[in-house]
Amino acid sequence: MDEVFKVKKDKERAKDLLIMAKERIDMIKIYPRDKTYKLIEEYYEILKELLTSVMYIDGFKTLSHIKLLDYFRENYSLFEDFEIKLIDSLRKFRHGVVYYGKKISSDFLINHEEKINRIIKKLVIFAEGKLNEK
Repeated sequence: MDEVFKVKKDKERAKDLLIMAKERIDMIKIYPRDKTYKLIEEYYEILKELLTSVMYIDGFKTLSHIKLLDYFRENYSLFEDFEIKLIDSLRKFRHGVVYYGKKISSDFLINHEEKINRIIKKLVIFAEGKLNEK
């Protein structure tokens, strides 16, 4: 069974996901800094919504978080390898938090939050650009 499905291009859904991601970006500022697990979870959700938004613009969908990242790696040269690895690390951390209640050391955010925010900004600009294409 294919894990990436061809669907009708859906700019409205893509736009809604972009709006939701931007709302999360605003909300993340009010979360307590000592709740690293929540911040990691939110950062990943933002990235997932942005990546999914672009897939809907392209006319594709996946239910697999791994395939979502693979889609970008295979179809776009937007990210450097270290950025793909960082997004995948967030995916794994989020999985541990959501399904196993794992806590995450604040060291991860101290060392990577700036990079995560740069990736998010890059992806917001990219998604907005794709939304505005005719």
